[in-house]
Amino acid sequence: MIKLMLFIDGTWLYSNTPRLVEASGEPGFMLDFGKLPRVLADEVSRQLGHLEYTVVRTHLFGSYADNVDPRDNEPVQRRLNFFSMLRQQHHYEIEAFPINYRGNRLRKTDRDPAGNFEPKEKCVDIALATSMLFNAAMPNAYDVAIAVLGDQDFKPVLQSVRRLGKRVAIASVQGACSSEYSDPSDQVRVRDLDLIWLEDLLPRLARRYDPHPLECQSPTHKGERTVMTTYYPKRGEKFYCEACRDAFSRIKQDTGEAAQEARPIRWAPTGTALSGLVSHKRMDKGYGFIRVEGCGEWDGPEYFFHDSDITDNISFLELPEGERVDFEVKAEPPAGKAPPARNVRRTGAGPA
Repeated sequence: MIKLMLFIDGTWLYSNTPRLVEASGEPGFMLDFGKLPRVLADEVSRQLGHLEYTVVRTHLFGSYADNVDPRDNEPVQRRLNFFSMLRQQHHYEIEAFPINYRGNRLRKTDRDPAGNFEPKEKCVDIALATSMLFNAAMPNAYDVAIAVLGDQDFKPVLQSVRRLGKRVAIASVQGACSSEYSDPSDQVRVRDLDLIWLEDLLPRLARRYDPHPLECQSPTHKGERTVMTTYYPKRGEKFYCEACRDAFSRIKQDTGEAAQEARPIRWAPTGTALSGLVSHKRMDKGYGFIRVEGCGEWDGPEYFFHDSDITDNISFLELPEGERVDFEVKAEPPAGKAPPARNVRRTGAGPA
């Protein structure tokens, strides 16, 4: 049985996620980090001709913003929650290093143009290289290192790991991979297998919301509590079945909370810039709705948006309900449906 160990440059992988979304052809595509180690291990096993293997560890190296402007605390917490999810649910070994923002905003466009602050990531690359080399020097720690990266800076450590008698497999993204790694002849001698393109594995790496049983926790639930659903609650989140959610919506309407929306709806013309709150998301479908607020005569109606309509360098998963966003009207409303939005982006005010 061969022993495999993964070393993932998390910062590089995160920054290249849009490339994978585009390559997938699925606007709502999300990379399933729970599947990533197994899918890569299967590919390495296939190339080596070994049917039996074990994934000893999965290491991910990344960074997070620290000492930011208080208005950006929420996205920082999302990144930390993501790391916690990888640890708790998928047993990743996480090494995350803070980037001191000195009280500045996360996005460059939100900072003072006259300022000269530029965030600088420290330790991530050297931590990955050190871990890979340290484990290679440990007797029987692993037989094959699977390196998920693309930066040329890792060439020396990949060469050194091979000199220690370990095999190296590289998984990367087209357009974000050093030409020395992708060279078919491997003149710099950094790998022992054909380079693995993540684009070729996307159907197996996609996060799917398959139906599964969950117990409804609504105190007013009637009948069998265990129902089939495609929803995956967050850790500590209570799950309510669709029937209970619909009943709650009817109660709101009966008590008059929806009466204010009984006036005729006036949709904004195509191209109109609006602002509102993310009111509801369908995680299993990759779409959601924005309730318009603070836009005068257009207040009230909801607009439909898809994951592909987000232009804020964040994924659909990272845009929480309650977040205030800016957007533009994409087209006239289809019959009986909400009109679509485009260029959806956070306003920087944080969740309402």
